Amino acid sequence: MANEYGEFVGVDNLYFALVTQDDDNGYMAGAPQYLAPVAEISAEAKIDSKTTYYDNKAANNYVTEAATELKITVQNIPAQKLAILQGKKYDQVSGRVYDSGEANPPDIALGFRFNMGADGYRYYWFLKGTIYGGAEDSVTKSDKVDEKTYELTYTAVSTKHQWTIDGKLQSIKRIFADTSDPAFDPTGWFTQVQTPDKSGTPAAITLISSTPADGAADVSSTAAITLTFSNPIESEAVTLINSTNGNIVAVTKSLDVTKKILTITPTAALSATTKYIVSIAGVVDAYGQALAATAIDFTTAA
Repeated sequence: MANEYGEFVGVDNLYFALVTQDDDNGYMAGAPQYLAPVAEISAEAKIDSKTTYYDNKAANNYVTEAATELKITVQNIPAQKLAILQGKKYDQVSGRVYDSGEANPPDIALGFRFNMGADGYRYYWFLKGTIYGGAEDSVTKSDKVDEKTYELTYTAVSTKHQWTIDGKLQSIKRIFADTSDPAFDPTGWFTQVQTPDKSGTPAAITLISSTPADGAADVSSTAAITLTFSNPIESEAVTLINSTNGNIVAVTKSLDVTKKILTITPTAALSATTKYIVSIAGVVDAYGQALAATAIDFTTAA
């Protein structure tokens, strides 16, 4: 029998990523993080079916699909990671999680793979959902090992964002593929959340352009500075420096809706006929990739 019909005989590589955008303008998730060693995953969509009858016989059958509920058993989850998944406050100074008792789980994407047969896999990404549950149970030590695992429930829903598929705009709940399909390449599956317009490993982040351009002269002392990157930005430590005295200039910074364009606006007019340096450091994209530190400079007009 061909290996595309292999039974499910294992599960591993359980990852999650925070969904940072899901609207008409786009879908974006952060860099996938390893969740925990996984023992079992079962997934079942909520389905409703209704048959209508006319002229004394079945005429139409209507099927609707709602959320998909995944029951997940893992070895355990570190407190810091559990706080992220459940929307609790983790204090980095004390290493404590402060649980207010109010449920506020963030939207996350969930990825994993099932073993199929002897050497095949089925890869999954659920693009949006929330995690809840997590019974914490333990018993006293005795002459027998009585380990307790951690059980979670992930409720997956379709995205608000829609992609054009076969000429139609469609939301996506999950994407999956089998390694037995010669068209499928699993390389980079867990390096970013897979979507219809993103597959494999994300491209390295680069600085595409700047305004003003590097080395520009006669730049307006009141003009804002823009930096355009190839990937969405998750964090940055960009500074504007007066090269004459070495002082850091006070600025405000903002990202556009794509998170690729950083606008830097000085809080006061820059000095005339002065060279300024934009130090581009600490830039990390949504996939956890860092941009090598670089800089541009420009000179203001008289």
